Amino acid sequence: MNKIFDRLTRAFLIVLPFNVIISVFFQFKLNLWIVSVYKEVFILALLWVLIYDKIKTRAKFVFDKLDYAVFLYVWYLILISAINLISIKAFIYWARYDFEFLLLFMIFKHWSYMLQEKLSYYIKIFLISWGSAILIWSAIRFAIGEIVLTHIWFSSTLSSWNSWQSVPIYHWIEWANIRRFQWIFDWPNQAAFFILTYIWLLFHYLKNRKEYYFYLFFWTFFLLWLIFLTYSRSSLLWVVIGVFFVCAVNLKTIFKKHKTLLVLFLVFMTLIWGIFYLKYSTNISNIILRSGSTKWHSERMIIWFNQFLNKPFWKWLASSWPAYRLSHDTKWTDEKNFIPESWYVQQLVEWWFIWFFFFMAILWLIFLRLYSVSIFFAWSFIAVLVMNSLLHTFEAVYISLIFFMFLWMFLNSWKFKNKRKQLWKLQ
Repeated sequence: MNKIFDRLTRAFLIVLPFNVIISVFFQFKLNLWIVSVYKEVFILALLWVLIYDKIKTRAKFVFDKLDYAVFLYVWYLILISAINLISIKAFIYWARYDFEFLLLFMIFKHWSYMLQEKLSYYIKIFLISWGSAILIWSAIRFAIGEIVLTHIWFSSTLSSWNSWQSVPIYHWIEWANIRRFQWIFDWPNQAAFFILTYIWLLFHYLKNRKEYYFYLFFWTFFLLWLIFLTYSRSSLLWVVIGVFFVCAVNLKTIFKKHKTLLVLFLVFMTLIWGIFYLKYSTNISNIILRSGSTKWHSERMIIWFNQFLNKPFWKWLASSWPAYRLSHDTKWTDEKNFIPESWYVQQLVEWWFIWFFFFMAILWLIFLRLYSVSIFFAWSFIAVLVMNSLLHTFEAVYISLIFFMFLWMFLNSWKFKNKRKQLWKLQ
């Protein structure tokens, strides 16, 4: 059972970066929509192995506050689903987008002992697999051109993606005529979410290998550049805050040991900003402020908050994006009525404020554990949570699964349990 669990985990890490290609090819070329649930098959297989192991060994579960918070959160949502008589289809999509990542987190929380290697081994698989995907899609973006993606059934209709359409080859800021780098994903914001996760794990893996520092910082600069090209304002803001935070904490060490890297970083950032300003000086306000996008965000959040006030106890599961889009016909529905533009407002409307606070309590308990291990990693977690205040970042299930799986693998690592190192400190 341990070997099966371990091999399933490795396969999961290798396959997930190509999730969008797999889904697009099988859905729009072969018309095999069922293939898109392969992630759920993996998770159910892991769950079956774990249940079998518990039955065989007659081991008892040991629960803590985090477990009880998750249990109450989920069972209440199932209860209100039954009361509101939502369809099976809507329930399945709710579970997929709103709870699946927590389920995988709980699986690894209670059964990560079945993994046969150290944490670093699985991070290495992740970095190689997803790093390969980064290089492939960077070549497509900068050398070959995204139009080649239409040959594997991506859509050439830009910035438009509905349940009946394939993923566009890229999104853009139309009023500024700028292509947003979305890379291997279905949306630029998802790409930014992933890069934040990738940088976090990259630093953890190479932090104590001084011989790789040059490659670490070079690769990090490249990834920060890709985040810049996504034009995801929420992620860019937190990258800037994070850089200032790390520099402030390690100011003495930086001036003593890393002056050259600091100069290179400042030169790199100055060049990027200079090139960007020269090219888009007439469109700066359209790119940064994006009055249309900002207006959409604020209007939709107000509409959805009013929905909460009109029905403060609950609405129902899958009543909002993205589960609503996949369980209802949205062709003739104004998207402002099912897209709240905030993961937290969506939670508040669907699940009543008490269970909204349960969800926040789950995140808070995870944050406290991360903070006791590493302030830098806790900051990375907060960065993703802040992105969700104006986005639906967790809807990218294939990234959320990786993110929450590694959260617990990281927290459960024997090295951190016993040594409690502050890993945000530079060596």
